[in-house]
Amino acid sequence: MGIAAACGAPARVQTPAADRIAAIRIEGNQALPTGELEPALALHDAIGDGAAIDPFLVTADINRIRAAYLKRGFFEVQVTARVDRGGGGSPVVVLHVVEGRRATTRVEVTGLPPELATAQARALVALREGAPFDYAAYEEAKQPLTALVVNAGYAHAAVRTSVLADPTTATATLRYDVVAGVRCTFGAIRLPDGLPGTLRDAVRARLTFAPGDRFSQRALDQSQAAIYEIGRFSSARFVAEGAADDAVVAIAIELVEASRYELHVGGGVGYDPLNWEVRGLGGFGITPAALPLLTFSTDARVAVTTPHQIDVHELRPKILGLAALRYLDLLWPRMRAEAELGASYQTVEAYTWTGEHLGLAIASPLGPRWLQLRIGWVLEALAFTDVSAALDPDTKHRLRLDRPQRRGAYQASLQLDLRDNPIEPHRGALLDLRATYGTPAAGGDLTYLQLTPEAHGYLSIGGGIVVAARARVGAIYGDVPVTERYFSGGTSGQRGFAARQLSPLAGAPHAVAIGGAGLLETGVELRRRLGTVASYPVGVNVFLDGADVTETPAELDPGNLYWAAGVGGWAKPVGDFKVRIDLGYRLNERGPQDPLRATRWLDKLAFALGIGEAF
Repeated sequence: MGIAAACGAPARVQTPAADRIAAIRIEGNQALPTGELEPALALHDAIGDGAAIDPFLVTADINRIRAAYLKRGFFEVQVTARVDRGGGGSPVVVLHVVEGRRATTRVEVTGLPPELATAQARALVALREGAPFDYAAYEEAKQPLTALVVNAGYAHAAVRTSVLADPTTATATLRYDVVAGVRCTFGAIRLPDGLPGTLRDAVRARLTFAPGDRFSQRALDQSQAAIYEIGRFSSARFVAEGAADDAVVAIAIELVEASRYELHVGGGVGYDPLNWEVRGLGGFGITPAALPLLTFSTDARVAVTTPHQIDVHELRPKILGLAALRYLDLLWPRMRAEAELGASYQTVEAYTWTGEHLGLAIASPLGPRWLQLRIGWVLEALAFTDVSAALDPDTKHRLRLDRPQRRGAYQASLQLDLRDNPIEPHRGALLDLRATYGTPAAGGDLTYLQLTPEAHGYLSIGGGIVVAARARVGAIYGDVPVTERYFSGGTSGQRGFAARQLSPLAGAPHAVAIGGAGLLETGVELRRRLGTVASYPVGVNVFLDGADVTETPAELDPGNLYWAAGVGGWAKPVGDFKVRIDLGYRLNERGPQDPLRATRWLDKLAFALGIGEAF
C-alpha cells in the first residue's frame, strides 16, 4: 500500500483580465473634491491585487463616502454604485453622489454654572449660527468648553455632546450639555519623598496655586511648565487624589529627576553667495548631587569660512572655548547667576583676533515672567594679527588694530516677551533693550556707550498666514570697540546681502568690510504653512527687508535704506527643527559711487541657509 501526501498553500485562482477592476470613478460630487474622497476607498486594494469586483467592498465604500458627507452636514446625501465596462473592456466602478442640501448650524449650550455666561461659552464654538455644519469644528469645541468650566473651579466637569440632524429643515442642532458637578478648591500638595531640600524649595516656588485656592487646570499646566524650566526633571505629573466628587482636590506631584550629566555635539554647513562655512560644537555639563541647582559646563565651538573657490590662504577659522557656572534661585526664585570664562581665536574680513574673557551676570524676572532683567560685567583682552594689507596705517590706528586692547564693560538688558511661542511665534510681541557701558572703572581702556533696542511683532491673519515685522537699531558712541561693530546681511539680517557684507568698507584696491557704529534694520515677512511632503511640514515666506550700517550713528537715515525683497521655503525634518532657505534681491542702490553697488543683476541676488525663523 502506498501513501501519497501533499502540503502547502492552495493555488491562487487568477482573476480573468476582463473581470479585473480597471478604475474607480466618483461623479456628482461638488462640495467634496474627488481627491479628498477617493484615497480612503477600499476598492483601491482590489485594484492593486488585480481582483474582481467585491460587493462587500463596494458597500463599504458607499458608506465611507456617505460618512464624509454626513460630517459636512449633507444629511440627505445618497450614494449609489454601478459598473461601466466601456464597450466590453475591464469594469470601472462608478460611485454616483446626489449631495442634497447642506445643513446649517444651531448651537445650544446648557448646564453652565452661574459664574459663566452663555456668550462666553458660545464663543468657543467656531461655527456661527446659520453657518454650514462641519463635524470637525463641532468636535473641536468640546475640549475648550470643558477647560472653561474646569478653570472656573469645577474639577469634575464634563461636557456631553450630540447633534440633532433634521433633514427636513436642513438644520444641525449642536448640543453641548455641561455637567459641572461641585465647585472645588485645592487641598494638600504632596511632593515626592527624598527630594533634596533645595529642589523641593525650587518646585514649591514655581507652583501657581496653594491649598484653599479655587481649582484651576490652567494653574496646574502653568506650574508644570515652570517646573520643567528648572531643567532638573525629565518628568513632572500632577495627580488629583481623592474621590471623583470631592470638593477639595489634593494634588500629588510626581517627579523624575533628569540625569546630572549631559554630553552634546553638533555641526552644520552654511552657504551664501560668497562663502562656505562649516561648523562644529561639543561640550558637557555636570550638576553635582550636593548642589542640584548648580551646573558646570564646558563648550568648544569651531567654524571655518572659505570662499567658494577654496583657498587655504583665505580660510577664516573661528574657535571659541567656554567654561561656565550657572546657579538657579540665587537669592529668590528664578534669579540666575552666571560666571563664564572663555578664550577665542577669530578670523574675520579685516583681521584676526585672539583673546580671553571673563563674564559675570545675574538675571531675574521683574514680577511677571514675561519681563526679564539681566545685568552683567565683562572683561576681555584682545590682540590683533593678520590685519588686511588693504588697510592703510591711519585706518588701522583709527580702528585700534595696531595695538592690544582691553575691553571692560557693564551690561544690562530688559526684555518684554509676549509671544505665544518663542520658537515659532504666531501672535504677540517682543521688545528687547540692550545697553553696554565701557569704562576704565570696569577694567578696560575704552570708554563707550552701546545701545541696541529691538522690537518684533507677530499677527495671525487667518488662512494659516502669519505676518511678522521687526525693527532693530544699534548705536555706539565714544571709543568704538572694533569687535563690537555692526554688520548686516545673511539669513537673519538684510537678505539682499551675503552675511556681514552690508557694512562700511575700507582700504584699496580690494576694500574689506570693517563694520560700523550705526545700524538700522527693519522688515516684514508673510509666513504660511503649505502642508506636508513625505510627512514633513513645509511652508513658504515672502519678505521685504531694509537696512543700513554706517560709520557713525549720526549718519543713519531711515529714508535712505538698502531694500531687498525675496521669497523663501522651509521644512521641518525633525520636530520643531526648521530649516529655511531664503532668496533676496536688492531693490535699490545709491548711485554709481556707491561702494556696495552691484554691477550685474546676478550680483543683486543673495541666498542663505538658516535654522529657525529669521526673527
